[in-house]
Amino acid sequence: MAQYLVDSCGFDREKATKASKLLKGIQSRQQPDSVLAFLKSYGFDDASVKKILHHSPKCLLLDVEKTLAPKFRAFEDLGFSPSDIVHLVQSNPDTTKVKHERTVPRIEFWQGLLGSKDALVKVFKNYNWVLGYSIKKRIQPNLEMLRECGSLISRVEDLGVPQTSGMFHCTLCALFVVHPKKFKMLMDMFLNFGWSQGDFVAAIQKCHNLLQRSLKHLQRKMEFLINEAGYASSYIATRPVLLTLSLERRLIPRYRILAALKSRGHCESDYKVTTYMQLSETKFVEKYIVVYKDRYPDLSELYASLKHTNASDSGLQ
Repeated sequence: MAQYLVDSCGFDREKATKASKLLKGIQSRQQPDSVLAFLKSYGFDDASVKKILHHSPKCLLLDVEKTLAPKFRAFEDLGFSPSDIVHLVQSNPDTTKVKHERTVPRIEFWQGLLGSKDALVKVFKNYNWVLGYSIKKRIQPNLEMLRECGSLISRVEDLGVPQTSGMFHCTLCALFVVHPKKFKMLMDMFLNFGWSQGDFVAAIQKCHNLLQRSLKHLQRKMEFLINEAGYASSYIATRPVLLTLSLERRLIPRYRILAALKSRGHCESDYKVTTYMQLSETKFVEKYIVVYKDRYPDLSELYASLKHTNASDSGLQ
């Protein structure tokens, strides 16, 4: 299956090998070929299919006639066009795994709340968690809390996001998955670091799971990136993905390795924080440790020491 994933799905060798371990039940090409053909019949291009399979390789195990076809017909019955369905599934890959009897009521709830199918599709494109939360356990309790605090629309507008803004629906949805008090605490914390309300809203639109992070951990990451790494608060605001990375296992060790290289005269143009922080562990080690092993044999030991020390101090957060 690993070679199939490389040839037919565009996987690289490393990801294909890992994913193939989840597909041992496939005995021939007929099964995965039928899934790929079905998706492409709805307009999924190669990049969309690859994204879905990266998230959920087991999608290739699904029975088209018993699982995928009924689900997509249910989406069409709700008024979604094939292109709408592409956006829905690409943004929410878990919809391929969850029974449509569970997914459809969630779609109906959000569509009713947002007022139109077009508004819902717009939210799908920006937030892949919309269909992932239980309406009963998560969304409705937060909705009631927000209503107790006042009108939903005025609540969002109080954050500096008018109804005419392209960020309005996304901000509205964000308030359904995090307690309003936590939302306010997070916003106030970032405002204290010099962000504007607009910066905060834009950051959660780019990186929605920022809202699920610990306030304490986010504050420590901001302090490190500003005070030690020397990045401006405004720079971080436009690259919020940095705040989703582990402080102890990634931000601190990698920054200090790059600082060590710079101190030894290596100031390559690609020493951009979003570049080296987001590399896979294997690629980071190859690019910044292994390549210098002859000139700086101490780097490998330094990196291992930094990761061990920080992980021990943090209790492996």
